[in-house]
Amino acid sequence: MAYELLIKNGTLIDGSGAPAFRGDVAVQDGRIAEIGRIADGADSVIDAADCTVAPGFIDPHTHYDAQICWDNAITPSSWHGVTSAVLGNCGVGIAPCLPQAPEIAMRDLVNVEAIAYDVLQEGITWDWESFPEYLDAAARRGSVLNLAFLAPLTPFRHYVMGDESIERAATAAATVRIRDVIAEAISATLWPSERLISLACASCSTRRSRRKRPCAVSPPTPPTCSESATVAGSSPGSPPISASIIRRRSAHPTAASAVTTCPAEASVW
Repeated sequence: MAYELLIKNGTLIDGSGAPAFRGDVAVQDGRIAEIGRIADGADSVIDAADCTVAPGFIDPHTHYDAQICWDNAITPSSWHGVTSAVLGNCGVGIAPCLPQAPEIAMRDLVNVEAIAYDVLQEGITWDWESFPEYLDAAARRGSVLNLAFLAPLTPFRHYVMGDESIERAATAAATVRIRDVIAEAISATLWPSERLISLACASCSTRRSRRKRPCAVSPPTPPTCSESATVAGSSPGSPPISASIIRRRSAHPTAASAVTTCPAEASVW
């Protein structure tokens, strides 16, 4: 039979712990249909002869909360085999946020994550107030990666307490209100989406400074990435998961750039 997609000649790592092996992967209807040496053709064929085809990586600690507003490729993670990312770490984020108070959230990202203020001012769209509205805005923009969202404590404190959240602990009444708003965020996990989930969390103690790429009209092009693939499932008929096709650049043998796309119906994992 002719498949939708055929990835040929790749070095396959199936995630089971078995040794890597050379082979082909056929995809049909958003699922892996066959693995091995496949003679049948396909509507789309990718020659992965110098690539590794593997389950994608989950990055559980990212700070793309603002960057998703201007870079739906979620670079550089999508260049390097990451196919799912968790946002909202360290208790830092940009939702919920009152319309008159974006300055507090942006200054928090400047102070804690070393993101340039002018990048945030230019790039954040602020087309939300509540946490569920933030998830809706993310869904409208779309993403190359699967995204999971923690509900970070700091913006919830800002939302309820305003500037006083920087100066003092929450009162008993404020704590109840913060709890209620976080409960609203947790309930957002029930909205119908195959790609975006939210999880509530308390603030963690980790603090890392990282310089982010300046905001641009369009995201930069990944180096030497020339092919993309949509793969789902680790075995024929399995539920959709994602795959990374990683090409090693001859000039830099230790560097790898991931070549992957990730639509919801067949997320690349």
